[in-house]
This record gives sequence, C-alpha cells and structure tokens, in this order.
Amino acid sequence: MSLLQQGKSARKRSVWGHNEGTTTEDVYVCPANCVAEISYLHVHNTTGNTNITIEWYVAADSYTSHFLEGKNLGADEYVTFADIELVLQAGDKLQVTPDTAAHVDTILTVTETFVPIG
Repeated sequence: MSLLQQGKSARKRSVWGHNEGTTTEDVYVCPANCVAEISYLHVHNTTGNTNITIEWYVAADSYTSHFLEGKNLGADEYVTFADIELVLQAGDKLQVTPDTAAHVDTILTVTETFVPIG
C-alpha cells in the first residue's frame, strides 16, 4: 500500500478502452474528489500497423504530456508498463491515439483514493 492510501477510502479497479479509428480516446479520466494512481498500463494492437501515442492530460494546467509518442505496433504487438506510478489528479486523463485505423485495446489498473473537500 502506498502512503497515498493510508487512512482514506480507496478502490482498485481495472479499466479498458477500445479504439478502431484514429481519434483520441480518453481511456481513463480521474473522477472529481479523487487522486488516482495508475500502476499498470497495457496497449495492444490486433490488426494492421499503426503508431501509438499515449498522452497524459493534466487538467489543472490544461497541458498534455506525451507519455509515449510514435510507438509502432504491428498486428498482435503490444507495449506494457507493468511497474509504473502515475498519480493523476481530478480531471486528468490518460489518452491513446493510433495514427491509422487499427484495433487497439488498452487496459490499465488504477487505485482511486477519495479526497474529501474541506
């Protein structure tokens, strides 16, 4: 358990996203009154050949950080971050964008910790 979770209500869950086009997909959005710790991220392309961009949108600054940009994934290839610690604040997003139409699935594991107001 991280220090972030001690003494606060938290839940751990897995989230998935599915993209068959070239639009940016909000795979995960941190809920209001929460801090979210992403501990696992897996992006898999099942068809075609595409370049993947993974972005972290920081809501407080209206800033997009390019977590991974232009990673080529052929059919049945994937990229996995099995031991990461990304801490998102309310409204922050993890986004995935393929540059050509393909079948891209994203799975992440996140722990959401409730942050009371006041």
